[in-house]
Amino acid sequence: MDALTTPQQRSIWRNRPFVILFSSAFFVAFSAQIYNLALPLLVYELTQSSQMMGWMRAVEFLPNLVLAMFIGVLVDRVDKKRWSQAMLCGQAVMVIASYLAVELLSNPLWVLFPAAFLMMAFNYGYHNARMSMMKNTLPQAVQNTAIARMSSLNSVMETVGPVLSGALMLLSAIHNVFIAVGIMLLIAYWQLERLEITPIEAPKRQSILSALREGWLMLRAETNMWHITLAVMVINTTGAIFWIQAIYFAKAELALNSVEVSYLIAASGVGGLMGSFTADKVRNKMGLGRLLIVSILFESFGFVVPVLFPGLGALIFSFLWVSAVGLYSSICIWSYRQEAFEEKYLGRVAGITGSLFKLLMPVGLAASGYITAAYGVEPLFVACFVIQLFAAGALMFSKVRLIV
Repeated sequence: MDALTTPQQRSIWRNRPFVILFSSAFFVAFSAQIYNLALPLLVYELTQSSQMMGWMRAVEFLPNLVLAMFIGVLVDRVDKKRWSQAMLCGQAVMVIASYLAVELLSNPLWVLFPAAFLMMAFNYGYHNARMSMMKNTLPQAVQNTAIARMSSLNSVMETVGPVLSGALMLLSAIHNVFIAVGIMLLIAYWQLERLEITPIEAPKRQSILSALREGWLMLRAETNMWHITLAVMVINTTGAIFWIQAIYFAKAELALNSVEVSYLIAASGVGGLMGSFTADKVRNKMGLGRLLIVSILFESFGFVVPVLFPGLGALIFSFLWVSAVGLYSSICIWSYRQEAFEEKYLGRVAGITGSLFKLLMPVGLAASGYITAAYGVEPLFVACFVIQLFAAGALMFSKVRLIV
């Protein structure tokens, strides 16, 4: 039997490097969930301003959009393990600085805003390097399964998010949780210390712009990945629009309270878990390309469920469906990128595609608010449905459908 298909390799939980990477990622994901829930609550507590909460979210969004490409170039040049540990230490420093700012300063926002920006930049740096470490330490045969299991972490955190959010609101001093976040990041650092990673050949000396250009040419030469990237630019935008406007729909038109809205978030997490633990099996039966196209197609139907069947039950089903089927497409995208490029190019390709994936989201999200105000949310959901259908159709007529 081939070494890559032994029972031990097929059971991803018996793979020591994966278990180390997964356990480290678990503490990072858990700490990020607490931080992402606590920070806007803290900002509101300090300012009593929903606008300041919105600006904080905008600041957190920026690093992925403007720095991802440059971080990818750096990841390709460094020791991935030490880089990841440095990113974890950077995050730990940011949360401790945030804690001290609230304790000691009269206006801690001067620290909280730059700390939030750097926190997300370090977080992206860690995640980019983790993809390369998975490529380095895991056999090709288990890459898809490894990505699927890693994806389950975000879904777990979405599921427990409402409980954590409720617990945070009961605290008299929300910023105290930053200490726990810092401790979890240091545990993640310690977990990575146990990882053995094989060094790759040193990259050739070149400027950052030259390295970016090389990564861009690699991406454009891989026609399937380029077509997938164009499709993801569209479906990330339709998905983000549906998410934010569905919450608005739940609050404004269905008059749901905060507890009922939390059911939607939990349903999304449950749907993601279902997708993450079945995607690799479905891919083996359908092939990656066909699964990607079908999942994009099927996800779009979830956008019109609230239009056809207004009510809490239908909206909960819609969130569950969109997350479960949508995660299939995400795992296909990440898996193909992981498989299609050598490790020495993976950081910058991941950085370039990561920026492109989110390129249309700010425009789409901003426009969605005006469209909802002018025409209501139902036409917007139908528009997302139609646009995503076209994205799936475009991939159907490309060679993406032939990817196994």
